[in-house]
Amino acid sequence: MHTLEQLHAFIAVFEQKSYSAAGRKLNKDRTTIRELVKSYEDNLGFSLFEIQGRKAHPTPYATELVKQAYLVLRQNSKLTEYSKSIYTTPKSIINIGYDADFPFEFIAELERRLHGKYPHLTVHWRKTTRLKGVPLIAKGTLDFAILPTRNRVEPEYPLQFTLLGYISYGLYVGKHSRLANKAVFTLEDGQFETQYLSENAWEADGIIKEFSSQTRQVSSNRLIVHLLQNDGWAILPNDYANDEVNKVKLTKLESNILANDVRIGFGYFHQIGQEQSSTIQHIKKWCDELAKTFFQSAE
Repeated sequence: MHTLEQLHAFIAVFEQKSYSAAGRKLNKDRTTIRELVKSYEDNLGFSLFEIQGRKAHPTPYATELVKQAYLVLRQNSKLTEYSKSIYTTPKSIINIGYDADFPFEFIAELERRLHGKYPHLTVHWRKTTRLKGVPLIAKGTLDFAILPTRNRVEPEYPLQFTLLGYISYGLYVGKHSRLANKAVFTLEDGQFETQYLSENAWEADGIIKEFSSQTRQVSSNRLIVHLLQNDGWAILPNDYANDEVNKVKLTKLESNILANDVRIGFGYFHQIGQEQSSTIQHIKKWCDELAKTFFQSAE
């Protein structure tokens, strides 16, 4: 048998490659870490680390076992969060986070349904990013959030998430920019012309990244549209940018520096166990229904 304390020690040594460093990470002394790992090895019947100098190098057994150890600790974390949620008092206020690239029409319809079903519930809509939003959900500051999924099977924290669908992005310049007449936006254009990158993309660590030597972070897509009237280029959500194209403000360009119409997944996130709340149940149900209208497929 193993204990959770043994697994924490094993993983810490595996990651830090040192008993001393693992002790500092877990706020335990080196001897305690070594004893926990040794007792775990005794239970297993094989060695997990080979000591070379001051380094603890994982054996092939450890490399294979650590995958399951991570899974056990993650499941334990989920169980802890679920247990806490059982006796949670129903809330009169709910905070919902959203990424600014997500369709506002979707959010407006979700608000309409919430107000109709729960007229006395106070709902706060909090604009956030993936980087800031996920930890806020884990802490309970946000009760629910719609954010980019980063195409990961699991978020960084013990949370539940469901993929809603994909938002497509394209490359845009100002209608009267000197770049607007280019047949193809080249690698050199991308590297040396000013790139405007939204705060969302900057902090999302996703597909859309800083590419130009003259990249400038901008707080909103609306401001980017105005800045593009001077010069430069940007990757914007097609649904939003198409409205600006129709207003004769933007021009969409073909590009050989990235796949045209890049797709980024978006989904909803909440703490484990929150699905027991009738409010969260309805929000999830409505999100799933609206996704069928706003997105072609969540596959």
